[in-house]
Amino acid sequence: MDLNLLLKSQVFHAVLNIILVFAISYIAYRIIRLIINKYVRKITERTESRLDDEILDFVEKILFRSILIVALYFAGEELSGFSGDRVFFYFKETLYAVVILVVTTLLIKITNLVISFYLEKASKKTGSELKKDFGLLLQRIVQIVFFTTAAITILTHFNVDVKGLVATLGVGSLAIALAAQDTLSNMIAGFVIMVDRPFRVGDRIKTTSGVLGEVFEIGLRSMKLLDFEKNLHVIPNAEIVKAEVINYSYPDTKVRVKIEVGVAYGSDLEKVKKIMLDIFSKHQKVLKSPKPSVYFINFGESSLDLLGVAYVNHYKDSWETGEELRMQVYNSFNKNNIEIPFPQNVVYLHKDVE
Repeated sequence: MDLNLLLKSQVFHAVLNIILVFAISYIAYRIIRLIINKYVRKITERTESRLDDEILDFVEKILFRSILIVALYFAGEELSGFSGDRVFFYFKETLYAVVILVVTTLLIKITNLVISFYLEKASKKTGSELKKDFGLLLQRIVQIVFFTTAAITILTHFNVDVKGLVATLGVGSLAIALAAQDTLSNMIAGFVIMVDRPFRVGDRIKTTSGVLGEVFEIGLRSMKLLDFEKNLHVIPNAEIVKAEVINYSYPDTKVRVKIEVGVAYGSDLEKVKKIMLDIFSKHQKVLKSPKPSVYFINFGESSLDLLGVAYVNHYKDSWETGEELRMQVYNSFNKNNIEIPFPQNVVYLHKDVE
């Protein structure tokens, strides 16, 4: 073939233009990537948050695909002179669908990064497991919403009637929502518990049903409470969020230990109170502040009743400390001849005189 004819041929110019398009695209890719790494990344590294760095990493990864799509469009336009407008039309429509999917992927990734970042931040702030329990669920919801929107956008572009599809999705969503009403209610309640934090894992609480124990786990649908008999109570989140809960661990883990004792009438109450206060003050787990106190509270039927109050640093120490204090009070009363009476009734018998 004559070189002049080759240089003047339409095929040669089309191939040359395609090569030029890909070359310019590659150069543009390298320049944009250089700007990102040399300038933009330095700005993101100065911020305390890792969110902008992660978003920039993903944008850098998807940059090549984006530029390649643009290059393919111009290359297809050059080839349309040989393949015909109809082929280029299908190529362009296919490229449109690819662009929608790429943009959708980009939006999903960025949205999931933002959700993950703020859930992790909230988890650290509240000490809960928001990211672990709700992160994957929210990411799946985001994917479903964005991909459904992308599918409807593509079908609409191709003049496909999506009204029936949208109506079907609406009815299906309503049916699922009604069928999973209790589950959704428990999940929302679980989210409220984790954000509001009326109690946390490890807290000792008491429910309105009378169950007393430690919070073992707070899940998506239920919270688990471990009582003193090591029985695990599973309570739906929707019920616990509406109930009155007594939290013995929040806002302070300090707990009061009460020692109730009765002494015989005629006992020296000042001496009794001094003995009890000395025992309280010498116990290593009893706090100095608030100070231990002893109160004379009641004239009983057979005893003078007193109440000793001491505080320990954690509720886990309350039972053992209370038992030790009672033992010491009992032994000290015996050594000091202080009588602890027991209830008794005196019966008088009258003999009738004839």
